[in-house]
Amino acid sequence: MSDDRADRDQAEPVSADSSSPMPESPEPDVSSEAESKENPWAAIKPWQGKAQGLDKLLLFIIIGVPLIYLGLMPLRPWMLVNAPVVQEFINGAKTSIVAAAAYARVGEIPLWLVIVAGFVGMAKLDWAFWLAGRRWGDGVLRLFAQNERQLKRINQLKKIPNWALFLMTLISRCPGIPGTLVYLVAGWTRMRLSLFLVADLLGCLIFTLIWTILGYQLGEAAVDILKVIDKYALWLTLALIVGIFAISFFKEYRKQKKAEAAGGTSEN
Repeated sequence: MSDDRADRDQAEPVSADSSSPMPESPEPDVSSEAESKENPWAAIKPWQGKAQGLDKLLLFIIIGVPLIYLGLMPLRPWMLVNAPVVQEFINGAKTSIVAAAAYARVGEIPLWLVIVAGFVGMAKLDWAFWLAGRRWGDGVLRLFAQNERQLKRINQLKKIPNWALFLMTLISRCPGIPGTLVYLVAGWTRMRLSLFLVADLLGCLIFTLIWTILGYQLGEAAVDILKVIDKYALWLTLALIVGIFAISFFKEYRKQKKAEAAGGTSEN
């Protein structure tokens, strides 16, 4: 009897230990679901694990800065005429470089300032895209690939040789070329920072000079056009704002009508 009782006493803790891990298995799923509910974009975040300060800064530069540029769009007509150099520093837009160079031709702005502002405006944040591609690796694809087909297409960029990527970075300021994607791919494919900076800075300088020469050649003619823009800039800005609100209202109105129609159909 004592032997049987001892055997039972030894068996009970073993069964308790073996059964104890069972309820712990669903915990990771619960925590991940809770995280996705608290943070809806957690599923598409490009980094692994918890975001660090540098990750947040890079994400702000990649997503937040373009949103700021978008918010400044209503001011662009006014800035193009009255503060083209400031607009150059902000976004390095070719239109602002051309406008500033036109004013330089008539002696209102120093030509060297036009070139410096355009160059700085173009190149100031390119390093961040390279660093994001280098730091996040394959996770950076989540920012651009919406489905498997896009994922495969972007993944093929890994096969680009360094000399081709150098040329792509050099001409990335050409209209129609997605420069930000080129910079991300440069970091993602482990392109050396020194090589990237040489191509990027050289490309920014070349295209700054191209737009500056164009605006300088236009000279007085471009200034006259800008004065006409200045005359109607306020009305163009107001029209743009009204148009944005009208489009938003129309989209919301259509959604509401579709929801009402769907509700009426379900009741029938």
